[in-house]
Amino acid sequence: MNGNRRRPTNSIEVNLLAICLVGVFFFGLAGLFFVYLKNQQHAVGDQARMIEFAIREAEAKNDALKARITAMTSRGALQRRIDEGYIRLEPIRDTAIARVTPPLPAEPDGVLRTAARDPDSRFGSVAPLRAVSR
Repeated sequence: MNGNRRRPTNSIEVNLLAICLVGVFFFGLAGLFFVYLKNQQHAVGDQARMIEFAIREAEAKNDALKARITAMTSRGALQRRIDEGYIRLEPIRDTAIARVTPPLPAEPDGVLRTAARDPDSRFGSVAPLRAVSR
């Protein structure tokens, strides 16, 4: 009888257990990250909906104000304001009118010369009076 024999034991391989635990940990971490990203996505979507709603409200208010401005500046509305005495029209004074001087007389050929190099030359065949010095 051999009493010195080793009894068979259920040995647990530590390296296999460690690999499984690390795998489960990373899988759980990836799941948590996925849930976090989905929550962020929903939060950003809610914010986008709120902003779009605010933009639609502002555009509707802007359109209403444009319609009101158009109604207030129409010819009929302005005439009604004049009749009520809310707006007063005054004639333009002669001192407030800017007078433009009459145009220069034309040349004998009927063409108005606005610029010329030499007043005696007709079509600029003569060299310009100004010379470029280098």
